[in-house]
This record gives sequence, structure tokens and C-alpha cells, in this order.
Amino acid sequence: MSTKSAEPESRDNSPDHYDTTEKRISKKRKVLSCYACRSRKMKCDRVYPVCSRCQKTGRADQCSYDPRLLEEAQVQIGQPLTGDANNTMFTMHDNGVNEDFAKEGSSDALCWKVRMQERRIEMLEKKLAATSSSNNPSQLKDLPIKEPEMVEEMMFRGKGFKTQFHGTTSVMSMISQYRDLQAFTRETLAVDNSMLRIKKDFKGFRDRRKILMKEKIARTYGTDDEIFALLPPKHEVDIQAALYFRTWETTYRILHEPTFWQEYNSFWARRPSDDKQAGFAAMLILIVATTKCSTVKDDVFVGDSTSDRDAASNLIETCELWLNRQPRKRLTLPFFQLQCLALLAKRVNCVKLKQDWITAGDVVRLALASGMHRDPSLLATGRISEYEKEMKKRLWYTITELEIQSSIDSGLQSSLTGLYFDTPAPSNLPDEAFSLETKEMPASRPGEYFTATSYLNAALRSLPLRIHLTKLLNDPSSDMQYSDVLHYDEQITSVLADFPSWTDSRATIPYALLGLQLRQYLLVLHKPYAKKAFTEKRFAYSFTTSVEAASSIIAIHDDLASQGILILNHFRNDIIRVGMTLSQIAALNCARHGVKPTALPPMRDHTHFADPNIHIADTNAPPVTNKGVPFANKGGFAPPSCQLYLPVLPREMLPRALIKTSIEILERTLHLFERKVMRLGTGYMEYWLLSAAIGMLPAINPPPRPHVSSIAQIRTSTDDMHERCKTALDRFTSLAFRVLAMQQDPKNSLAVGLRESMSGSSPSDVRTPSGASAASPMRGTILSSRAAGSFGSKGVGAFASHSMIGDVPFPVADGGTGGKGEDMMAAFDPLEDMGVDLSGWTFPDFWTFDLAGDF
Repeated sequence: MSTKSAEPESRDNSPDHYDTTEKRISKKRKVLSCYACRSRKMKCDRVYPVCSRCQKTGRADQCSYDPRLLEEAQVQIGQPLTGDANNTMFTMHDNGVNEDFAKEGSSDALCWKVRMQERRIEMLEKKLAATSSSNNPSQLKDLPIKEPEMVEEMMFRGKGFKTQFHGTTSVMSMISQYRDLQAFTRETLAVDNSMLRIKKDFKGFRDRRKILMKEKIARTYGTDDEIFALLPPKHEVDIQAALYFRTWETTYRILHEPTFWQEYNSFWARRPSDDKQAGFAAMLILIVATTKCSTVKDDVFVGDSTSDRDAASNLIETCELWLNRQPRKRLTLPFFQLQCLALLAKRVNCVKLKQDWITAGDVVRLALASGMHRDPSLLATGRISEYEKEMKKRLWYTITELEIQSSIDSGLQSSLTGLYFDTPAPSNLPDEAFSLETKEMPASRPGEYFTATSYLNAALRSLPLRIHLTKLLNDPSSDMQYSDVLHYDEQITSVLADFPSWTDSRATIPYALLGLQLRQYLLVLHKPYAKKAFTEKRFAYSFTTSVEAASSIIAIHDDLASQGILILNHFRNDIIRVGMTLSQIAALNCARHGVKPTALPPMRDHTHFADPNIHIADTNAPPVTNKGVPFANKGGFAPPSCQLYLPVLPREMLPRALIKTSIEILERTLHLFERKVMRLGTGYMEYWLLSAAIGMLPAINPPPRPHVSSIAQIRTSTDDMHERCKTALDRFTSLAFRVLAMQQDPKNSLAVGLRESMSGSSPSDVRTPSGASAASPMRGTILSSRAAGSFGSKGVGAFASHSMIGDVPFPVADGGTGGKGEDMMAAFDPLEDMGVDLSGWTFPDFWTFDLAGDF
């Protein structure tokens, strides 16, 4: 065949596909010339790696040879390719022929050299692999590691269009999939009726308070007069505004401090004659609402809410109605400042958190519509001042931080996913460095120098990573492997290590917030694998990392609490996230004893988990519903098992040590969350679930168990389970005692109901199990040290010996059930509208879960 007919086939072998306009069937023969010379029909001296013609004409990056020739020919730098296949050794010395080419330093030429070097390495690897295989024909290849099957964690509840969805990163989703906790809480409520009576009182008061709130809202119109009527006296606002700048304005930048105080003084100088500054008055009211519960205080309760939070809720509601009346055609700086302050105030007071993701997304879209996501310098000269440029940068990144955290808490995609924005980082300058009259901004200070804007600058470094992780973790279609988890773990750890070391005393809150918002991702990333560490030892790193991240988060909040800083505990869900994550990981890494449940059908095999070395993950027992028939799997969920298991410490050293450490961290977690509940007067349902999640775990130093028969083992395990149920109940009822004792009005409906319900139950010496006789082993059980240890001086001991609450006698050891047990037990029906079996699960029909902010 002619040379021309072979030429297209030869070009097809080129990695760059020169002139492959036509393909013909031809004999494949090796081409000695480089492809560049051959395509131009020029004579080639075949010098490797770059022929002299390509070198002289400046086409060194295009000079390439037939790979088959390189594999078989004797390749020697600076010598022509001979095509001799007798010698396959590579002579890798440079005789100086191509020295000029090597000295050029051209990036393209270097890239080509690297590419050719990679080819040579690949050929050597193939030859080495072939040699090894021929010498060891029985050698087995490495088997691929099988990735564990992961089930999506999400919560989808409601009926018809009245539904609510929570994705993977939401704490709600985690709790809804925590099967062991579901079984334990149902058993706890079956063992004792006191929780049910307290539940009825709280729910009744909650319903009445909601009706009153709706009636009040119907009478409120959000007018300017209503705003001015809500404004506190100046001496109170002075304190709250100063506190706001010491705390929140060191993180999220919303206001410019010198400009604010200038307008603040002018506002009060014109009061009360000037009634045209309703916008600034609304700003002051939101500042007061934001800081209302920020200080340590033994507040009184108005029903189930503290007095301060109740007042803050009223301020927020009126301001929100006023904001909704304002036109959105011409958006101004004060408009965005008010929107951010409203988001901050609602979140820190746990008000309307169900709507938080929607509201934050609306603010992002308003910012997008005004172009805050683009560099403000793109505006024509003279149409924006330096002050406005800087405030746009600050507000944009404040809005993004608020929105991304809302997306994590809701388990929903962020509005920032896939969004292009090129707004520069805010200048690291103190507020005093510029003003409304500034014509040229000073140079930004180094990152090591702390200013009130340092947090936004430091957080911006990890913002792309956090946006990506939020999308990835809440995307059911993402096929994340364990290697990906380790990759993101390394990235997060690297960012944490690169944080600047600020010595300024004002940096306490910003530095804590930077650590919290990154470590929460470590918990979510490693949790699915840490739960399997008992059966798959390669996931022990995830277990260790989860414990370490949880310990760091709790240590940060402990340090803030010791300094009297409460705002991050109120503002974020770190505590409940750590508690539920760590409890679930610890429970699934414990060994298990089967327990005969009080409220559930008997197990098929009571002795199956008698050996503490056997784990529940090793079994395939079919699930059973409360009706004794297998549950129909819906919506892709794995049906929950109705068997009740008693977690016990395993014998292996590493998981045993990690579980003990987890339990110690969980005790601190409950104490921190108790402080939040008692300061805000919300989070009761979360506190109950957290108490149960901790109570179900084994004691850190359990007494040795003697070897007994299978029947005796079941009886011992059942008694131990009932003791753990009692511990969880004692913790919650003790909290209810405190709420009752701190009522502002001892005769309000909640106080009267609680006093009547709790007159037959006490967290001290006597507790009456439902259906138990006087000879029951549960009667006379003393409050465990684990239950008593998580309360301070005003905890259980403060009420164990008192017989008076307010002015009303309060019996503490009656032991009666009040005759309400059967009626209240009948109220707990399965949720028929969910894709999982939540029979007996307490929160859907118990109280609206507190993370929603409804109470």
C-alpha cells in the first residue's frame, strides 16, 4: 500500500490527532519520523525527544513519536530512533546534543518532557508487572474494599401539602432515624406515667398560649406608632446596644459603630417630638431583642418561657410586622441591616426557626437582586462611596454566613450552591478607620491583626468548602466514598490549623465560632462510618475523630459558659447535635443484651445477645411492629426493629475507652443544654430526648456481672433497663420542678397543672411504674448519681427535701398515678403519614419539636 494511504492511520495514533480528516484501512507500521514533520511532509532527523527541525521552528511542544516505537526501540537522549527492537533498555544520559533545548526553560517544552517521562515510567511499570506475574503466577491481586451501604437520613412528615422535610445535616433527621432511642423512650413512658402527665400540662398551656398570640397578632398592624410604643427607655437601650457591639458585632458585621452611635445620639436628642425615625427605632428594638437573653440571669418563668424570652418574642413579632409593611422597590442600607438583625434576633431567641431557612433565602435573593454578590467597584465612579462599598462587602458575607448555617440546620440546599459571586473580602479595618466622608480607604491590615471584621475574613477562606459540603451531604444522589470523607477531613483539619492566633480579648467569640462552624461538618461526615466501627475496624478512625470533634465543640462551649457568654449556645444547635451524634455512635458500638420490653411485643430470641462480644450489626433478625407483623418498608427507609436492647460496654480496649469518653462528654453536654433551657424557657423536648439518649447508655464503671443462666440474665438486664429509664425520667422531671418553682405567677394555668400532676411523682425517692405493684423492684429506688450529677446547686437536691412550691403545699412522695395513666397512654398513636414506623415515638404527637422554635 502507498505511503499516502498509511499516513492517516499513522496520524490517528498521535496523541494530539493531527489532520485526522480521513480514516482508511491500512497496514499498521511504525512511523520513525515525528508526527509534526510527517504531517508537513518534511525530513526528520528522528532525534529524541525533540527533532532538530521542530526545535529550530519553535514547535518543540508538537514533536511526538509513535508510542510503539518508543516501547520497542533503543531510546537514547539526543540520538536518532533506530527502530531496533533487540535492546529495550533505556539509556538515560544526556550527551549534550539537545542542551540548547533543555536550557530554553519553555513551559510548553517542559510540559512535553514531563509527558514523555510519564510514558517511560508507565512502560517500565507494565514491564515490571509482567515480569512479576510471570515469576509469581499464583500471586493474587488486591481485592477492592467494599464500601458499606449507607441509608439516607432524612425526615419527611405531615399529610398532603402540609408536610415538612429535613435533610441529612438536620438534627431532626438524625433523631428520627435513631431507632434505639425510639425504643428506649417508649419503654420509659411505659415504665412510668409521670412524664405523660407533665406532657399534658405543657401541651395544654402551649395550645392556650398560641391562641392568645394569634389574637394579639390580629390586633397588631406593625405601624410606626406601635414601634415607638415598644421602644424601651434610653438607659435600658444604652446597656443593650453596648452589649450588642461587644458580642455580635465582633462576628457578623451589620452596623458601622461610629455611624450608629452618631445617629443614636441624634435620635434620642430629637425624641419624643420627632416621630419620623421609625426605621431606627425598629433597629434599636431588634438590638434589644437580640441581647435580651444574652446575660447570665436567674430569670422567672411566664408559663413555660422565661420572662426575657417572652418579652423578646413580642418585640420580634411587632418588628416583623412593621418590616413586612415596608416597600421593597428601593432597597437601602438600613433595610438590609434590619433584615439581618431580624434573622439574628429570631435565631438567638429560638423563635420561628421553622421559617429560618426560608427567611434567610429571601434575604439572599434580595441581596442578589441589588447586586451585592458582585464587586461594588463595577459601579461607575461617583455612583457609590467608599463607605457604601465596604458596607456592601460586610453585609454580603454576613448574609452568606447566616444562610449557610440555616441550610445545615435544616438539611436543605444552600442558595449559594453554584452561585457566582466575586465580592471582595471586607477590609480588615476597625470601624474608626473610615466614615461616610472617606474618599480613599486605608490599606487592609494583616490577618494576624484582630479587628471587628477579622471573623468574616477568616471565615471566607473556608466558605467554598462549606458550601460544597452542605450540597454534598444533603444530596441523596452523591456517591460519597470513605476516601472522600478522609479527603474532606484533611481539608477541614488544614483550615483549622491555619486559623490566625489572635491575642485580643475581643476575639473569644469569633475564634470560637470559626471552630464550631467547621467541626460540625466532621461530625456529619464521620457519623455513618463511626456507627460501624464495632464491626468494621477500619472505621475506628471515624469513631475517634467523632469523639475528638465532639470533645472540642463541648470544650469551646464550656469555655464560653465559664466566661458568662451564652449567645453561641443559644444561637446554634451544636449541643443537641453533639449529644445525639455521640449517643448514637456509642450505642451502636456497644455490645447488646436483649431485654423483654414492657410496652413492646416479646423478642423472638432473648438470649441472642447474651454474649457482650456479639453486636446487633452482626444479626439479621426480622423487624417486628407493635402488632407483631413485619413492617412494610416505605420510601426507601429500613424498617426499625421493635426489639429493646441494653447497651453494655464491650471488652475490646479501644471501643471501650472511646465509649467511656463519649459518656463523659455527654454528661457535660446535658449540663450545657440545661443552661440553655433554663435561660430561654424552650428546648424541653430536646432536653427530654437528650436525657433519654444519655440515660440509655451504660455506666462508665459498671459493677461486674456474674455468670448466670439465660433467664436470670434477661431478668437482670430488664431491671438495669428500668433503672436507666428512671435516670432519664428523673432528669427531666427535676427540670420541670425548677420551672414550676420559678413561676412568676404561681397561679397560672401551667403552674397549677404541673403542681397537680407532679404531686404524685418526685425525682427523689419514690416513683410509680405503670402497672407495677407495691412489691415491684422499682419502688424505693434511689435517684442514680448520673441523674443527680448533671444538675447544679439548684438541681435535684434543691427539691428533694422541700414540701412547698411558692405558697402551695407540694407533696414529694405520694407515689400515686392520679388515675390518668390509661387515658394518656391511649393518646400515643403511630404516625401514619411518615415513611417510617414511629410507633410510640414521643415527639411528633407529644410536643412540637423545639428545634422548630415553637416553644
